Amino acid sequence: MTRKDFLFLKEKLSYQFQMHFKLFVVYLSVLFSGELAQAENKSKKIKPNILFIAVDDLNDWVGCLGGHPQAKTPNIDAFARQGVLFEEAYCAAPLCSPSRTAIMTGLRPSTTGIYGNLNWFRDLPKYKDWVTLPQYFRNHGYYAVSGGKLFHQPKGKFSDPISWDHQYSLGQGTPRPKMSRRYTHGLKEKFSNPILARLIDWEALEQPKEQSADWKAADGAADFLIRNHDKPFFLACGIYLPHLPWHVPRKYFDLHPIEKIKLPKHQTNDIDDIPPGGRRMIGDAAKIIRESGKWREAVQGCLAAGSFADDCVGHVLSTLNKSAYRDNTIVVLWGDHGYDICEKTFAKSALWQQTTRTPLIVHVPEKLGGNKVNPNCKKPVSLLDLYPTLIELCGLPKNSKIEGRSIAPLIFDPQMEWPYPALITHSPHWHGTNHAVRSEQYHYIKYSKGGEELYDMYNDPDQLNNLANEKNLFSIKEELKKWMPRINISHFRPKK
Repeated sequence: MTRKDFLFLKEKLSYQFQMHFKLFVVYLSVLFSGELAQAENKSKKIKPNILFIAVDDLNDWVGCLGGHPQAKTPNIDAFARQGVLFEEAYCAAPLCSPSRTAIMTGLRPSTTGIYGNLNWFRDLPKYKDWVTLPQYFRNHGYYAVSGGKLFHQPKGKFSDPISWDHQYSLGQGTPRPKMSRRYTHGLKEKFSNPILARLIDWEALEQPKEQSADWKAADGAADFLIRNHDKPFFLACGIYLPHLPWHVPRKYFDLHPIEKIKLPKHQTNDIDDIPPGGRRMIGDAAKIIRESGKWREAVQGCLAAGSFADDCVGHVLSTLNKSAYRDNTIVVLWGDHGYDICEKTFAKSALWQQTTRTPLIVHVPEKLGGNKVNPNCKKPVSLLDLYPTLIELCGLPKNSKIEGRSIAPLIFDPQMEWPYPALITHSPHWHGTNHAVRSEQYHYIKYSKGGEELYDMYNDPDQLNNLANEKNLFSIKEELKKWMPRINISHFRPKK
């Protein structure tokens, strides 16, 4: 081999080696980048969506809670079997705006001073720029939309437009019947409370459900769920019924024939052991309805309104179950407070079980770590806890400014030990700030101007026997008092 041949062969082998080496480097880079991409995809945690359903004035008259034996709410009952039903969930305040403000701000009424329906938290300089629950999710990459009543109203200032990217439905409730079909119970002029006199009415409508704002709010949520979205979403849907008046399509009244209606339990001497602070919350509506012979009609109206609301809820949930978001959407269904239908009073705005207990169901899909089978949770919880709970469930940073505590541990283990009671506050301007503390066994009420109530809920679930003066239970009262707020902001009076 000549030197020339040798140099040619050397150059050829060098070129081939370089080519193979380059190919090898390319192969390694592709392989390594592929593994990096896979690792990056695994490390990227897909954010769960939130479906947040509120039902106004929905008390425990749902099948799964057994508040009334004739309640027909098949959709809510089916959802309760799918998620975790909190059997002892309580509002932060037994009135619409204070309850919803507490949920959405994560702050107790006694902290903000929002105790009434005419107060608005952003009118207070301290809370003008407060980050609400939907805003917090927006700040962490979520698209937040609402339809119907989520804050105190579905539109305008009291709907807090700055909390949402979009408000798809600005109405609430159902159509009103003709004037000739309103207040046919003949009681309107007898009620001393002008607000209740205006609201207390029930009537079967001939219009179909599709003509109601509530159904349109549900249908708007359903429409949202069948569309594609580039961002995780916080979808909130508010149903106004069974808030009074109970004007609902006739078919829902037909579900509850008047001749078969069972009346709730009522004890004629029930108020004898209730202190003045509690008696002032009773009013005259319940007595008027009972003595007029219209109680059965009122119960029918409430049950019909509950069945209508259940139908709206079912429309949203059935659409979710058929959608692409079924396995990555956390669903929360809640009522803002209870409502008493003539057991003690005819109203909300009181601190007893009937006016403060509310449905709360949370479903976390299995693919997001939820349980396949979920026993009911019997631990007392507060709606105030929803803000920190949803933050934790979605893996967002904690918000150190809010109150309440996350009940996420109970969602994954409903039977775990839980030493915390629920705190409820009610402060009508005419008689100070009053609180109730609900533990697993006891329901304790303390009125600001004196007077207490204590009920053993294991043995007296209807709260007919006030044990506050039993000496052997003084230690129980003292223990429950420790959970009451130390700060009670004065009643915030709105500017006229």
